[in-house]
Amino acid sequence: MKQRFKIALLATVVSTFLFTSCEKTLDKMAVLNKNENSPTSVIPSALLTQAELSGTFTSQGGFGDGPIGVFNGHFAGNHATGLSYNQYQLTNGDLAGLFTGGYQSTLMNLKQIITTAQANERSYVGIAQILTAYQLGYMTSIYGDIPWSQALDVVKFPTPKYDAQVDIYAAIQKLLADGIASLTAGASESAINGDFLYGGNRAKWKGLAYMLSARYYNHFSKKDPAGSATNAIAAIANAKAAGFTSSSADFKMPYDGSTTLYNPWQSTFTNGMYVANKAFLDYIMADNDPRLRAFFTSNSGTVPIRPAYGLGKLQDGDVGTGAYMSIGDSTYYGQKNSPVLFATYFEMLFIEAEANMRAGNAAAAATALNAAVAAHLNQVISFTADKAGIPTYIANHGAETAATVSMAKIMTEKYKAMLAQEVETWMDVKRHAYAYPVGMQSIPVVSNTSASKVPVASTYIQRLLYTQSELDKNGTNVPTVTIFSKLPILQ
Repeated sequence: MKQRFKIALLATVVSTFLFTSCEKTLDKMAVLNKNENSPTSVIPSALLTQAELSGTFTSQGGFGDGPIGVFNGHFAGNHATGLSYNQYQLTNGDLAGLFTGGYQSTLMNLKQIITTAQANERSYVGIAQILTAYQLGYMTSIYGDIPWSQALDVVKFPTPKYDAQVDIYAAIQKLLADGIASLTAGASESAINGDFLYGGNRAKWKGLAYMLSARYYNHFSKKDPAGSATNAIAAIANAKAAGFTSSSADFKMPYDGSTTLYNPWQSTFTNGMYVANKAFLDYIMADNDPRLRAFFTSNSGTVPIRPAYGLGKLQDGDVGTGAYMSIGDSTYYGQKNSPVLFATYFEMLFIEAEANMRAGNAAAAATALNAAVAAHLNQVISFTADKAGIPTYIANHGAETAATVSMAKIMTEKYKAMLAQEVETWMDVKRHAYAYPVGMQSIPVVSNTSASKVPVASTYIQRLLYTQSELDKNGTNVPTVTIFSKLPILQ
């Protein structure tokens, strides 16, 4: 039976995400893009645009990463579902769109590009391979074992097996290498159309592939400390050689601020569901961090003025009251036309610092950390008064030497800089057993209004739960886990 794909108009795709709830929207997206038949022909540019504007790519920002920011300590739930996440109360239906949307929308469209592209469309294949690697990396970071080798073919494999997480990472690295090779083979092809992320720039896609390779090698810091460091450092050298040398190379979702295409952080935090975690807000305020207004503003719309800045919400089950701080429309991350960051130059420098620290090269670690701190400050700070604080902050936190640098300093500075990249931040926090920033991480309590502050659990949350649809349709293959089960590569 012949099939075809339904390609949604860009405005319809984005407005759907902006004006409905996250999970309901992603479910609708999955239906909209369902592979109902087997295509006889495919326009790669159309599928590429659709893949970039669907699934977890668009759910990043407030829709998907906002709740996950509660688990790593950047945010706190303020009411309704946010309070449930404060309490580690998750069901198999929570954030299900990150799983179903990833497969049924993004990965399915990318697969069609890879499998049906013509001989003169190798560049599209390369981009699709890199995006597939990124998507798998995002999902395995929050679920661990996931379907892949038997995924995306419901006729042949209606109940696909779950591949071991270590095999998912091997597949990611192969996809990235293949993506680079495909782009190289397609260097003489005509212009790439439909690329919403890099505008068809082959060099930037290749640089990104090397950067992502470093990120996913670095995820093995616990399982293979030395090997992961060596591999990450080598990948970063290749990324720099390929041109991943400034924030202009950042992998990000651009928004123009129109009514149909505006940043999801802005809409998510306007309703006050998630606000600044008091511990994190107090931490950066105490340090006189010049990025304060780049990070947070009042959810009442007030631009903060030091030192009277407002409140952070405690992570507990109590309904919040007051003008809590959150990512708002005056911050770097929350303006309607702010980009959503997926992978950045400053992140790569932090990875370089961490990997060199594990490798025993403190001098190189210090150099990379200093560069990372400066890169992030200069990227996100826009207020003139705040720019004046950059030299002091660099003197205190971005002027390390081989004698003064430490893993605690590296991971603490990365934690601050990775605000709004919440899945990757959560992986960092879990890799280091919730140790950094030192003294800030703590298990939420049931209530702060009671005399006894009872923790909601005896250990930190480690993952999301597999979706109910998987339990219903593929239950024999779904791993048995709880939210406290560590990811396989972290055991």
